[in-house]
Amino acid sequence: MLAAGIKTPVPLEALGIHLREDIAQQAFKIAVQKIGQSIVLKNEFKKVERNQMKQAIIISAGVIGILAGMAFVLPAVAEYKHEGAMTLNVICLLLSGFGFVLGGGSVAVFTFRKRKV
Repeated sequence: MLAAGIKTPVPLEALGIHLREDIAQQAFKIAVQKIGQSIVLKNEFKKVERNQMKQAIIISAGVIGILAGMAFVLPAVAEYKHEGAMTLNVICLLLSGFGFVLGGGSVAVFTFRKRKV
């Protein structure tokens, strides 16, 4: 630069800034070519988000099933303790409750396991 007649640091600094900006732009263009266009990437991220949302909803439904089952089981146990015998009402509540608990637990656990893989 001294041979070209530039003797002050101000023009050299401006040239350096311009050169760094050009390098950054070229690096960005190369990265876009390697990774892909933004629309394609956006669509791929949407697919992943949709799958995660579906799995979260299914797991939540499983947990709600467990809670609903417990809402049947606990009154049945309380009634059994109070009556001291297994009435038809207690048996129906227990079977229904255990069905909900097992169903909800299965849904939640298997969906969660699938999600981790």
